[in-house]
Amino acid sequence: MNLDQLYPYLVPGLLNPDWEPACVPVGHGVWVQLFEDTTSANGIVHAAVSPDQLASAGLSAGDAHEQALANLVRFADDSPDLSIQMLGEVGDPVHFLLYCDHPRAAACLLLPDLYEQACDLLKTSEVCAVVPQRESLVVLPKRDRAYREMMVAKLRELEADARRPISFGLFELTADGVSEFHEA
Repeated sequence: MNLDQLYPYLVPGLLNPDWEPACVPVGHGVWVQLFEDTTSANGIVHAAVSPDQLASAGLSAGDAHEQALANLVRFADDSPDLSIQMLGEVGDPVHFLLYCDHPRAAACLLLPDLYEQACDLLKTSEVCAVVPQRESLVVLPKRDRAYREMMVAKLRELEADARRPISFGLFELTADGVSEFHEA
């Protein structure tokens, strides 16, 4: 296993319950699963990493996730292939950050500086996120319930035919990390 090519990916549930020890729950049925990525003539090839592979490599699940997150941070900082766009401006009817155009886009939900970056760019300290599919992460100001419902409804419409759907559940971002968001 090439540890430099180990990445976390968000998946909409566990296909194999025996792999739970090597995965981390995020919320709304979404899990972080580790994949080893290799590049081929046709693009990135993702190979799921099993608990047995981690054991064979002498890695604990925690150490493997730490390495995968470090790789994701490096990727997000350095890759020209990941698109990060600010759509709208403060006060506009629609205003959000979009991470897209790469299979690791949704996993950017795990970036340690996502909350800080989102607060800075969105000009608010209350932010939520949605991971509708593997190639998109939407980070939005929390605003009010009507705004959140409108954004999720629009995402459901736009992402209805996504090849790798994940979840339309909202996640709350804070300085302490990511958690499920539920309307009060």
